[in-house]
Amino acid sequence: MRRVLLLCPLLLAACVETGGLSTGGAEGTPRFGASVVDVTARPSQVTFRMADGSRCIGERPEGERSGWSGVTDEACGYALPYSVSFSRGGQARRFTIEDPGGTLTGGGQAGPRAEVFVTDTDGQRRLFVRPLRNAVFEDAPTG
Repeated sequence: MRRVLLLCPLLLAACVETGGLSTGGAEGTPRFGASVVDVTARPSQVTFRMADGSRCIGERPEGERSGWSGVTDEACGYALPYSVSFSRGGQARRFTIEDPGGTLTGGGQAGPRAEVFVTDTDGQRRLFVRPLRNAVFEDAPTG
């Protein structure tokens, strides 16, 4: 009986939730275990879809005429650093066997695309390449 009483505090301590591993607070700290599963990119906005179903949005700052970087809106519960760059044409990457993203044109050349780097909740930096449909690129003025 005495041994059982000595184990009671240990058993009760095992039932206490450790707030650091379960969920993040409203201040934008990442929830444990959720990760970015998909990215949608437009010239003015990038949307990250998380494994838990939430969506995080990053808006292009006013005055930026090309790619941009930032941190996702904290309203989704995550603060994910990201960068967006836009490319048109160029050579297709080596060792491309299939193109599930649809970024290659009929001639095998890479078409207009957004390349989005995001640092996930586990600290890994991930690259998502998404085609830009009906995108119009303008050459920057020189001088």
